[in-house]
Amino acid sequence: MNDPTLSGPASENSEPASFAENAKNLFKKHKGKILTVGGVVVSVALAAVAIRLAEGQDTEDTEPSPGPVEADRSKRPSPVGHEVAATLVKLAPGQQASEERRAAYKEEKGEDLPAGCTYRSKYRRGDFEENETPGEAAA
Repeated sequence: MNDPTLSGPASENSEPASFAENAKNLFKKHKGKILTVGGVVVSVALAAVAIRLAEGQDTEDTEPSPGPVEADRSKRPSPVGHEVAATLVKLAPGQQASEERRAAYKEEKGEDLPAGCTYRSKYRRGDFEENETPGEAAA
């Protein structure tokens, strides 16, 4: 541990050399070995990447596996058809409902749309059979 070659020459004040100075001296002394080891490590890493890529190319006949989003969509069935009820939606401050939404609310409910709200009419969501009505889908 007390190797004088690692600590370097003492400075004028007889204090040991700093860590940075020791690191520079060590690198100068062993530069060839350090660069050789670094080159070997990089070469091995590149070889490992090349092998993985080559293994992936051997499977040309098969389709690539679907990503996480595609896999979830293929497993999930379509939602059953149903009607979504009409609702009032509170708007962010400074926003106001369009004339079209106000007229739809007035026609449906017979009164003016409350301030700070908009109206979402009822609508159908999901898959319906051709001859199926929304009431039959729920039953």
